[in-house]
Amino acid sequence: MVKPRPRLYRVGATVGSAWTNLVFAGKYDVAIDRRAAVATFERRLGARWTLQLGAGGILWGSLREGARRYDFGPGWSASVATSYRLLDGRDRFPFVILGASLAFAGAETREARRDAPAVPYYAGDLRLSAVAGKTFYDVLSPYAVARVFGGPIFWQVDGEDRQGTDRYKFQLGLGLVATLPIGLDVFAEIIPLGERSVTSGAGFSF
Repeated sequence: MVKPRPRLYRVGATVGSAWTNLVFAGKYDVAIDRRAAVATFERRLGARWTLQLGAGGILWGSLREGARRYDFGPGWSASVATSYRLLDGRDRFPFVILGASLAFAGAETREARRDAPAVPYYAGDLRLSAVAGKTFYDVLSPYAVARVFGGPIFWQVDGEDRQGTDRYKFQLGLGLVATLPIGLDVFAEIIPLGERSVTSGAGFSF
């Protein structure tokens, strides 16, 4: 019997929404919500390692400081990530995947008032993750995920440059992946704790 050729590559697309709070200069508290989309290209490096490149950006969203609202214009993002499969889920054991990613994003913001100037917004993000789950019938894989992250954010308000970061530097949540034999997969994930988010996506491995 001829063994099937391993699928070494994966292309994917993800859309999501996120809500959290930022803190600037240790005193300015800013609520942020954003909608984003990312396209990814992934390469398997052996049986356990993967390398992924991503590109996309903020579609829309807002920043709120008190009664003032600043709307995002369309933006950009770029990322590189790697993952390592610590356990493969055989027998009674779960699968466990460790990951790390580095991302940068930028967009213009504009206060929601007439004739407000456009102001740039830039953010960097270093993220570490651990995913644990179990695959049933070779199709459904529910999982739990924990992430910690941090990075600088650069913004400007009333001509004043501000540097900030996320107030909550973690995520705890659940997700589900469905995999089909033809190489297609779809997933959904909800993060209720820390930086809150809802994401979904699909991919094709070849």
